[in-house]
Amino acid sequence: MAKKPKGRKRTYKTILRKRVPPGAPPGTLVADPGAPKPTIRLLAYGPDGRKEITGADTETIVALKGKWPVLWVSVEGLGDVGVVEKIGAIFGLHRLALEDVLNVHQRPKVEQYGDYIFIVARSAALNERVATEQLSIFLGKDFVLSFHERGTAVYDVTRERIKTASGRISSAGSDYLAYALIDTLIDGYFPVLEDYGERLEGIEEDVVSRPSEGLIRRIHEAKRDLLNIRRSIWPLRDALSALEREPGQLVSDDTRVYLRDCYDHTIQIIDFVETYREIATGMMDVYLSSLSNRMNEIMKVLTIIATIFIPLSFIAGLYGMNFNPARSPWNMPELEWRWGYPFALLLMALTAGIMLFYFWRKGWLGGHGEDDEETGNEDPRASGHS
Repeated sequence: MAKKPKGRKRTYKTILRKRVPPGAPPGTLVADPGAPKPTIRLLAYGPDGRKEITGADTETIVALKGKWPVLWVSVEGLGDVGVVEKIGAIFGLHRLALEDVLNVHQRPKVEQYGDYIFIVARSAALNERVATEQLSIFLGKDFVLSFHERGTAVYDVTRERIKTASGRISSAGSDYLAYALIDTLIDGYFPVLEDYGERLEGIEEDVVSRPSEGLIRRIHEAKRDLLNIRRSIWPLRDALSALEREPGQLVSDDTRVYLRDCYDHTIQIIDFVETYREIATGMMDVYLSSLSNRMNEIMKVLTIIATIFIPLSFIAGLYGMNFNPARSPWNMPELEWRWGYPFALLLMALTAGIMLFYFWRKGWLGGHGEDDEETGNEDPRASGHS
């Protein structure tokens, strides 16, 4: 078996990480071996109070189910199929939906399953590269189940709003809680795009002022990251549109207005992404133009140097023919002259100086020359018109 060459880096990562064996029955649940073990956080609340439990088990879920106006079950980590199956059995979730929860490569979508709605969305985070994570939400009449790949620190603000009875979330139904989670996820795209815009500005400055081979890799990484964001946010727009038009009673008319605002935010994000993609694509053209201009400048300098040395080489070659002046008075009599060598050097310097002055007057050395004067804009006052 051939060994992988040392020092070679993988440039592409597998995006579709479906671990269900080919040909397996629909609804087969397989967890990622590298996923963290689930941690269950419960938050039950209503107009009369609230109760929070961290590190709960499935028995606690059964005890609280149906006892509060809204029960939020947050599952952090998807490394245990048994826990996911038990929660699915408690709330009567379809196994196809649970399969999509564990296979975290799903496209954002909204699916209706009788008395509950299954929502898939993807959040974005920016470290060295853009990374997305799947958020799976089950919206029922009096419950919200949220399954997260890893931590849920970004949703702590939502929990604090519920616990402090800040705003209408503590008195609203489960549909408003689902909206709040989606809205928090969407708002997380804006700081990512803001930071990414600054990165693109830095790349653009380097492309114009310091073009190098390393910029090609940075530009391609930027284009792949923006494509990753586009794949996450574009279908989410359609999913929100479908959720807003949901024909059942699980989403109230008041919440639909807020979902419409989320839809508008996705449109703004898509506009930002498309603009940045155009900038990234244009930077490749700018990079190639910068390299071409840099090469042209180098070739211009080399051409000027070669052009100057052509007559100097002619003069040196002429005096290197070694004709014997003693044979004929026309055989280079200046070779016998006292100042012959200084004369030859002075002639070369004078020739080079005249050529450099001519190049400067033509504007070929980067200065102001006759070509600039001939193509320059005329002063409108010189034409005599007022």
